[in-house]
Amino acid sequence: MSSKSSKKPKKILVIKLSALGDVIHTLPVARTLRQEYPDAFIAWMIEERYQELLYNNPDIDQIITIRTKVWRKNWSRETFNEILKIIKSLRQKKFDVVFDLHGLIKSGIIAMLSGAKTKVGFHRKNCKEKVSSIFTNIKGPYMAGGIHVVDMYLTLVQSALDIENVAKQFPLSTPEVQEQKIEGFFQSHPDLTTKPIVGVNPGAGFESKLWEVEKFAKLADRIVDEMGYSILLLWGPGEEQKAKQIAKFMKQKSWLAPATTIQESIALYKRLKLLVSCDSGPLHLCSALGIPTVSLFGPTDPVRNGAYGLHHETVYKMLPCSFCWKRKCPLGTDECMQKITVEDVFEAVQSNQKNNNKVE
Repeated sequence: MSSKSSKKPKKILVIKLSALGDVIHTLPVARTLRQEYPDAFIAWMIEERYQELLYNNPDIDQIITIRTKVWRKNWSRETFNEILKIIKSLRQKKFDVVFDLHGLIKSGIIAMLSGAKTKVGFHRKNCKEKVSSIFTNIKGPYMAGGIHVVDMYLTLVQSALDIENVAKQFPLSTPEVQEQKIEGFFQSHPDLTTKPIVGVNPGAGFESKLWEVEKFAKLADRIVDEMGYSILLLWGPGEEQKAKQIAKFMKQKSWLAPATTIQESIALYKRLKLLVSCDSGPLHLCSALGIPTVSLFGPTDPVRNGAYGLHHETVYKMLPCSFCWKRKCPLGTDECMQKITVEDVFEAVQSNQKNNNKVE
């Protein structure tokens, strides 16, 4: 079996459905494909709730949305017909190449049903669900640990299509109306903008990634007291209470961010001097926007999933059980996150700003 596709593709489908950080990490794939094949038709299949990340993307000709979460909760004849319609539409496009950048059974099935002759996927050992490798006919090389997921995606594309030059760029656009809404928020809080703004994001995709709100509050107080910055408390769906708790525990003044869509978040984060965050979507959104970050890692591996690029500091503690990738701590201690001290993170914030101010 060949490990490469020698024919120049005219129609390419990228399958990266979710989540926020994973979609951001895939943006350089589309940019690289567009750079290599400027005249190709490039489509991206994505979960409906994340499509805002691809707004006005110069590398994408079509966004194909699906709603697997909705389908699972509301299985019916209408759901079945909606799925059939999407499959029929995919096959009518006659894609030459499809990239499964998940390595999951569901993404593998979509790749197979697309009808593309060349179905590219990860080496079996790199697939999240190993059986998914049966659905692809061109595999990437096996990639051991120590490689960031962005580079894993790009390596897969390079090996499959014999591409020499990659483009490690993350195009993100926001409609003017969203920019104006966020501008309105800052204008209504003039005191916030008198000093550099540090965003504090306490939320994360799952429980084992979280750091205590009391520690975030103490950290934020030190950033205000010793560095003279403003604190903007960020939150996503279901996290507003966590941000409000930090404000309550703080001795210094802070500001609570407004509720934001993905596109409004992009407009908001562009105003930050620095983001302090657990491993989460906002961390990867800020790194894609070139905003310096200080991140706290525990159950996930920062080498593979940390903030990508320059101007970032990562705080973590190496334990025998580090990087277990479990949503809930198997030991019931959350030790990998709780061993991180306020001093550890504050030192990283100082170091980050000192280094970035030198660059400026």
